Amino acid sequence: FITAMMIAFFYAMMADLVGLSGIVGAFLAGVSMESVGLRHSKDLKEGAEYLQIIFASIFFVSLGILVDVHALTLDGIIFMLVLTGIAILTKVIGCAVPSRLIGMCTRDSLIVGFGMSPRGEVAMIVALIGLTGGIIGQDIYAGIVFMSLLTTISTPIVYRNWLYRKTPSIIEKTE
Repeated sequence: FITAMMIAFFYAMMADLVGLSGIVGAFLAGVSMESVGLRHSKDLKEGAEYLQIIFASIFFVSLGILVDVHALTLDGIIFMLVLTGIAILTKVIGCAVPSRLIGMCTRDSLIVGFGMSPRGEVAMIVALIGLTGGIIGQDIYAGIVFMSLLTTISTPIVYRNWLYRKTPSIIEKTE
């Protein structure tokens, strides 16, 4: 596991040296080590779960700290809401339609589509790269971070209220 972490950090460093984001290198390392089996150590996934608990919290808090809520103007809020709507629609259409075409029922296709709609850490990392590179301003960055938050929160709400809602049975309707 330690060796795998060293390789991931090495790939991240190499990606940074050639002008890419460190996440690109770490992602490539993870993909290349996906099928590696270990004999006398914990599984890579099991070890990563321990680190995820720690680093995911630090990661999201550090990105959230950089958001200046006061930078959100009315135009920024409209941008965030439109971006959130587009983000959800594109994932639902892009995943639900192919699911339906391969034979899933409409309900299951929508479950797949809405399940894929959260935009999380990668969108926020790209936004952070744009912010630190001076490509986007604080208002756009805040809109993207809030869009990531809204798409993540919307999925369980849609699941609970529409897709997994129990329809009353005939007996319950007559009582």
